Amino acid sequence: MDMLHIAGIAVTVAAFAVLLRQYRKEYALLLGLTAGVLLFGLILSKATPVFEELSRLTEQAHINKTYVSVLIKSLGICFVTQLAADTCRDAGETAVAGKVEMAGKFAVLLVALPLFGQIAELAVGLLAG
Repeated sequence: MDMLHIAGIAVTVAAFAVLLRQYRKEYALLLGLTAGVLLFGLILSKATPVFEELSRLTEQAHINKTYVSVLIKSLGICFVTQLAADTCRDAGETAVAGKVEMAGKFAVLLVALPLFGQIAELAVGLLAG
C-alpha cells in the first residue's frame, strides 16, 4: 500500500462523508473514525521496516535502547492523539479535541520523564567530574 492508495482511500471516504453528513451526521462521523483507524492500521503495517532499521542502527551505534523506546512510544502517542483530536473536531467538539491534545502532550512528557532523570545525572556528573 503506497501513498497513492492511502490518499485515494482518504479522498473517497471524505467525499462519502460529505454526502452522508447531509442525511445522517452520526454515520458520517463513524465513517470518518473507521477510515482513520483503517488508515492508521495500514500505515502501521508498513512501519515494520522502519522499526527494524532503527533497531539495527541502535545496535550499530551502541545507543541505549531506552532512548529509541521513548522515541517510538512518543510517536505512537502522537499518532493516537492526532487521530482522536481530529475525530473530535469532525464531530464539532473542538474543546474536547484540545483536551485530547493536552493529554497527549502530558503522556509524551510522562514517557520521556526517565530521560530527564538521566540527563540530570549526566549533568551533575560532568559538573562534579
